[in-house]
Amino acid sequence: MKSSAFSTSPSTAPDLLDRVPATTVAAVTTGRRSTELRTLPVPPVGAEEGLLHVDAAGVCGSDAVSYDKEGLPERIMGHENVGRIAALGEVAARRWGVSVGDRVAVEEYLPCGHCHFCRSSEFRLCLGSDPSHDPDALRYGTTELARGSGLWGGFSQYLRLHERTVLHRVPENVSDHHAAMALPIANGYEWAFREGGAGPGRTVVVIGPGQQGLGCVLGAHAAGAPVVVSVGLRRDAHRLHVARRLGATHTVVADETDPVEEIARITGGKLADVVIDTAAGTAAVVNQAIAMARKRGTLVSAVSAGVPLDGVDFGLLSRKYLTVRGVRGHSYEAVEHALALMASGRYPLEEMASLTVGLDQVHDAILATAGATGHDVIHATVLPWYGTAAG
Repeated sequence: MKSSAFSTSPSTAPDLLDRVPATTVAAVTTGRRSTELRTLPVPPVGAEEGLLHVDAAGVCGSDAVSYDKEGLPERIMGHENVGRIAALGEVAARRWGVSVGDRVAVEEYLPCGHCHFCRSSEFRLCLGSDPSHDPDALRYGTTELARGSGLWGGFSQYLRLHERTVLHRVPENVSDHHAAMALPIANGYEWAFREGGAGPGRTVVVIGPGQQGLGCVLGAHAAGAPVVVSVGLRRDAHRLHVARRLGATHTVVADETDPVEEIARITGGKLADVVIDTAAGTAAVVNQAIAMARKRGTLVSAVSAGVPLDGVDFGLLSRKYLTVRGVRGHSYEAVEHALALMASGRYPLEEMASLTVGLDQVHDAILATAGATGHDVIHATVLPWYGTAAG
């Protein structure tokens, strides 16, 4: 694997734009923890479609989860995608307001555009882009290879832009490997500020210092919260250090001290206004999150344990009169905020950007993100034009 000493992705050559290549090299997920490089055809671009020259694709924590599952169809993973418009249909150009050569970030959602959720700016909840509701739903990074062009993921030199695509312009001063973190940082802004209400005068506790948790630390600090506490474990020493660099005023090591008592000490007994749980999901941690919150506080739960949790203290939740917000994903506004925050240069985002690889090392990058390689990788970025795939 390449080191974390980044070099900037090479500029897109003019002859790569405004034409449709015959083929693309892609890292295809073929089964549980199995990826192979393939050369795939690139079909013509229709009037309502586009083609993205992928400069960078982030590896999400959810990629590590799905990569470990049996029975999923072949697919090109990668839903944190940044690149330049390589080809564009006339209708798509009018709808998206972009031109060939524009640098964009692509949201993973492919919303229908006409349901209640889409019309109320909550398109991440659109059932047409929710595979948990509809196995045939479309979404970048998860849609199977056998469907349509097959080019549904960013672990490929080119990504087919479906007519439902949601795009964001990327400032030119934001590097590719930073821009590939736009979605996890947007999640942090969404969960800490828009859902949790983080801001001046409010104490925010974030449980879990992974990609999403650090995004929440960043979002809470950027929103003006004067006290931001990041909670992790002894093994998270490096990540807790990064949390400090991104705005945490305190860090708590939960397997060395009682985290609830520590939050009480930090707040002078008042406890937290907002508690955001981004950990893997156990009843013990959920109960700690409830205990950390003050009366009439807010508990934001991003837990995706996948199974019901027994032993959660709903009685304490009621006695404290807590507001509980279940969250996933991000709004359009949150991604715009994340990109603006990146462009400001205010935060050392390189602290989160741990690893860059080419297409030939996608397997290693996903396992590293899962913590299965012994490397402490917070966020890995795939650069499709690097390594053996780039020739």
